[in-house]
Amino acid sequence: MLAFIAFYTLTDGLSQDMFIAMPRTKEQNEELRKESIRIIEKAALNLFSEKGFEGASIADIAKKTGVSKALVFRYFPKKESLLESIIKREREALSSLIESVQFIQSPRERFVRWVDFLFSHLFSNSKEMKLLFSLFLHCESAVGLKKILAKNWSCLESLVIQEQKIIKGYTGNDDEDEANLFRYLVQGVIIEYLLDEDREHLTRGKKLVLGVFENKLQSRKNI
Repeated sequence: MLAFIAFYTLTDGLSQDMFIAMPRTKEQNEELRKESIRIIEKAALNLFSEKGFEGASIADIAKKTGVSKALVFRYFPKKESLLESIIKREREALSSLIESVQFIQSPRERFVRWVDFLFSHLFSNSKEMKLLFSLFLHCESAVGLKKILAKNWSCLESLVIQEQKIIKGYTGNDDEDEANLFRYLVQGVIIEYLLDEDREHLTRGKKLVLGVFENKLQSRKNI
């Protein structure tokens, strides 16, 4: 019996060693690649937020990530590529938010869900949003930064147009100025939250946005 246990322990140990030494599959390599990119982007996002885009270097990002500069360069040939990747991910997330409500039939429900998703996304991704606002405010000081934002500007404009459609659908009014006015109201709440990151302000701002819309519609019905 003891001999059997000894043999089982030995062979079990060998099988574990063999398993560890086995080469990774394509799926595992791809998952590892995505995870590496995610970790590098997260470190870069934190540093861009703390030091600004110009103040953070690839060496800083590698150090914060705990990897070599060579690995960072393997995925991102230059710092601008890393920033573009972060902006693209945030742009796609915002686009998905809008697309997720497009097929809701009720204009009111579509608008309320859009506001819910937008503010939830803001709370969960405040660093990304803060970085975007900061970049737009300081893009004139860096030519490379200006080019990156210009490249993404048409996509961001498309998101604005889709937001306006959601607003117009809810108000039942095709007035461009009114749609912009309500969009500016939402942006004001977003900026205030990014400045102090007080969730209570975000909750209160969300209620304010929905309340203003409801009051506007009610006043129209009473005319």
